[in-house]
Parts: sequence; structure tokens; C-alpha cells
Amino acid sequence: MLLSERFSERTISNMDVALERACRLMPLTFEGHPARRYVAEKIVECAARHTQTLGGMTEAARRAVAELAAEMVEKD
Repeated sequence: MLLSERFSERTISNMDVALERACRLMPLTFEGHPARRYVAEKIVECAARHTQTLGGMTEAARRAVAELAAEMVEKD
């Protein structure tokens, strides 16, 4: 199902803002499609299960970045 079929335009716009905010927090080693995709998936999950507010989705995105960072530390 397409995002436009599941969520309003406003929610999708807020998802974009949350993703961009989170990506600004990513270390350079995270830049790239896989990391962005992971964060985007967490934002969609948040919107579908919890909240569709910009603040809530931004927090979910920040947690996703923190999870990626923790995984990187564990690998080292």
C-alpha cells in the first residue's frame, strides 16, 4: 500500500521533515540509502502504530539513528 493511501498529506510532509532532521544527526558513516531507509521505516512504523505528530515521528527517527549508532559500536 502506498503512503499516500495510508496517510494524509500533512502526515507525509511531517514524515519528510522528521527524516531530514534525523539524517542531519547521522555521522558521515551512516549517510546513504540503507541508513535513511531504516530511519524512514521506523518513522512509518511510528505513524502507523503510535503517533502522527511531527514531534513523535522526529523522536522515533532519532531513536532509529541511535540504534544504528549502537550497532556500529557493537561491531567495533
